[in-house]
Amino acid sequence: MRSVKSLPVLAVGLFLCLGSASQAAEAPPGAADGAAPISLPWTAQGNEPNWILTLDAGRLIYRTADGAITIEAPLPKADRRDGAWIYGAPQADLTISVERKICRDTMTGMPSPFSVAVQSGGKTVTGCGGNPSDLLGGSEWRIISVNDRPVPEDVKVTLEFDTGAGQAFGSSGCNRYFGAFKLSGEGLNLGQGMAGSMMACEAIPTAIERSFLSALAKVQRFDIASDGTLLLITDDRVTLRSRPRSEK
Repeated sequence: MRSVKSLPVLAVGLFLCLGSASQAAEAPPGAADGAAPISLPWTAQGNEPNWILTLDAGRLIYRTADGAITIEAPLPKADRRDGAWIYGAPQADLTISVERKICRDTMTGMPSPFSVAVQSGGKTVTGCGGNPSDLLGGSEWRIISVNDRPVPEDVKVTLEFDTGAGQAFGSSGCNRYFGAFKLSGEGLNLGQGMAGSMMACEAIPTAIERSFLSALAKVQRFDIASDGTLLLITDDRVTLRSRPRSEK
């Protein structure tokens, strides 16, 4: 078993590249020299072999599920070089690369905002980092199609996620709706007691609203396409497509 405890210095490389419009984000205010563009606590993990990495309160813990490797050390101040975040000392024999690029869990398909590679002992393992909910929050999503049928520009169908409160809400084409959502390792559930206003509308918005709410209640998981489109999926079929409201 290879075990390393309380290393004085650790080489960690955090590489950041901007993703698509819905994925990309500038480093937060104050995250200039010496501060990584991630919020602590921060976790990454991978499968086959199983491993987990945790960054919290200035420390780093990396371990494999079989116990062969356990590394715990202070997290040093980062230097930014050519767009990458580099922590380090080569004697640690550990390099971690984090790229802001959609990563999908190899077992569940759940997307996460960061792709991660961990190099140690001459071997490299890959996995996903960050919270999947970060891909959902912070934007008003404009629904552009329901069951492959385009939503007319003059019919407002939107979806927003309050990830802190676990609430989803928006315009269903005619009325406003709201309710809870649940994001777990198994997927995304939006059918938890949705409620809404009860205004009467014209035939087309009413029909779209009915189809949208029906599809929303059956969503099982989500994904982010390469162009930043949010895909809501049921039985491995995309039933709802949406883009950030600011995009056309």
